[in-house]
Amino acid sequence: MDMAEPIERMIIPPAKAQEIVARAGQAYLRDCVCRVREQACPRDAWKVCLLFEHASEEELQHARPIAADVALSILQTSAEQGLINQLFYRQNSLQLTELCSCCTCCCAPLRKMKQASNYTEQLHSEYVAVTDAALCMGCGLCLDSCFFEARRLVDGALHLIDERCFGCGRCLEGCPEGAIQIELQAGHGMPIPHVI
Repeated sequence: MDMAEPIERMIIPPAKAQEIVARAGQAYLRDCVCRVREQACPRDAWKVCLLFEHASEEELQHARPIAADVALSILQTSAEQGLINQLFYRQNSLQLTELCSCCTCCCAPLRKMKQASNYTEQLHSEYVAVTDAALCMGCGLCLDSCFFEARRLVDGALHLIDERCFGCGRCLEGCPEGAIQIELQAGHGMPIPHVI
């Protein structure tokens, strides 16, 4: 394995994160480097980054092996907190290296991309959050939860800016009507690498 192989990342919905961890075999837990650096989150919320066997030896030295049920519990809590799952993988071999549950207050890469308005160039996903217009009451709560600013209310109707939606799932928790679902849209982004 070429340790210099470039690392790519993509946004995945919580359900897909759970599926990947359930199939991945051994997972390793470490402190989130962004949270340690920023210290904007409580210290007991730092241990949210999951590594896989294809992470670098240096990264694995700072992690400890955990049981699958513990990793799944961490992901469940992350989803309830509205964290964004970023999956990291090797560009050529498609080997998974890490799954981060990122908060918007500490994640430096997400914040920098948003400030530069260029995260659509750097982030990928083949999922989008689709709203059922018949159920949507136009309350606007999903706008507040959308970190990527992919939703707009125009004359009381919700509009999705498709290229800015990565299917992260934050809007699902904020919708009191259950009008939003995450859907696979082939060709929207890029397929999630298989667990190798």
